[in-house]
Amino acid sequence: MKYKTIQIDCNNMSEKELNKTMKELLGFPDFYGMNWDAMIDCLSYMRYPHEQMTELTLEEDETLIIYCKNLPKAKFDIPIFIDVIEAVNEREMNGGHSPQIFLCPICKFQFI
Repeated sequence: MKYKTIQIDCNNMSEKELNKTMKELLGFPDFYGMNWDAMIDCLSYMRYPHEQMTELTLEEDETLIIYCKNLPKAKFDIPIFIDVIEAVNEREMNGGHSPQIFLCPICKFQFI
């Protein structure tokens, strides 16, 4: 599996800050609406660079892994953020493709 990664420190992060961070890390367009629906739309076009909805693009066989540090300490609605990722992946799977985003909380535990 090929993948690209981003890491977000969610500690005390508000919904507004999450939107700003996602816009910066993924290169959403200037007209990005800074809300959950707009995030779904932009993330859904990572495999379609000609649409210019994100600067980070994925090939058909690539996956984006979003590492979320301090996710339980986020001030945004975590279940809605998970729903956003699920909606993007559902769109891909309905089109016969594999999921394009994995959300990975970073744990304090170390595995040996």
